[in-house]
Amino acid sequence: MTGDFARMTGNMDLVRGGITAPNGFLASGVSCGIKRRGKDLALIFSEVPAAAAGTLTRNSLKAPCVLWNSEILKRGSAQAVVANSGNANCCTGRRGTRDTAETALEGARRLGIPHSSVLVASTGVIGRSLPMPRVRLGIRRAAGALSRRGSLSAAEAIMTTDTRHKEVAVRFGVGKRPVTVGGIAKGSGMIAPRMATMLAFLATDARIDAGTLQGVIRPVVEETFNRISVDGETSTNDMVLLLANGASGAPAIRKGTGSYRQFLKAVETVSRLLAHEIVRDGEGVTRLLVVEVTGAPNPAGADRVARRVADSPLVKTMVAGRDPNWGRIAAAVGSAGVPVDPRRLRLHLGELAVFRGGEPVPVARRRLLAEMDRPEVRIGVDLGRDRQRPG
Repeated sequence: MTGDFARMTGNMDLVRGGITAPNGFLASGVSCGIKRRGKDLALIFSEVPAAAAGTLTRNSLKAPCVLWNSEILKRGSAQAVVANSGNANCCTGRRGTRDTAETALEGARRLGIPHSSVLVASTGVIGRSLPMPRVRLGIRRAAGALSRRGSLSAAEAIMTTDTRHKEVAVRFGVGKRPVTVGGIAKGSGMIAPRMATMLAFLATDARIDAGTLQGVIRPVVEETFNRISVDGETSTNDMVLLLANGASGAPAIRKGTGSYRQFLKAVETVSRLLAHEIVRDGEGVTRLLVVEVTGAPNPAGADRVARRVADSPLVKTMVAGRDPNWGRIAAAVGSAGVPVDPRRLRLHLGELAVFRGGEPVPVARRRLLAEMDRPEVRIGVDLGRDRQRPG
């Protein structure tokens, strides 16, 4: 992660503490029997009401928790997140809707806040009703275990097929005060999000209004969580939630200012690091594949080509098998539905050009194999629409 951080950051520091690194946030993760073993219920709590923003799955079969959260996000204020793993509470009919509402009500009762301030998240098996007696037990235990050091346990409690927890935090200055952004996430399967990713919860002690906060999270999600893929599947429960409680005491962040740009960079950094960790922990993943597309006719075209290359089973097997058969990349590019002039197309494996000006570029196989042996394999695709002549 340190290499990623060095590439992504400017004037900010990587700090410990995950989602509880920002002032005024507590978290916990407990076991209550939703899963056969391990922690399965997480609670995140802001000691004061917070501005709330987020993005939710575009899957047509939305879980009740997604619908519940969409109403809360319209109001732009929340104070807690209750998240369970092991059960998605999706496709569970009217009971599923009631169980989501009851989860929020129980969380509110234990925390002493309005139920309309409690966001809810569920992840796990679809088509099974929540075991509400166990959920209520978990909320009670989690409320009693809230801690400024609770990020790790909360990150563990939202895991399903994940092999490791995912948390990160960064700190930068606004005025003369430090401001922190931290987060946790889960995900390793059903990774091809079209809004966010499996579950990602972010928190900050910055002072910023909900409208401005929503204006931050949407483009950040598009550039981070929406740019990853493992298996080409989009979950019914995906969400990214961001709470800002202002507990840093720093001046308010307003759009168009230098502090706004710093804050945007911090949220993007945390999101990108978490997104990369999700891909690294993907089911069956051995290495990270990064696809960069330039010279496209528009951003939508670049996105389509990048997704086609990243989702291609042949490209994936090429990377997994350490086989520098770049023809599979070319085939994927050509099948993306974006016009391609082979005379302008350039392909790279890492730093090595392999196709340029309509011709293959002679490269020693040992050099290609060295690129394929890296833990992070980078593929560069330049469609050349910004060049007047091929070459």
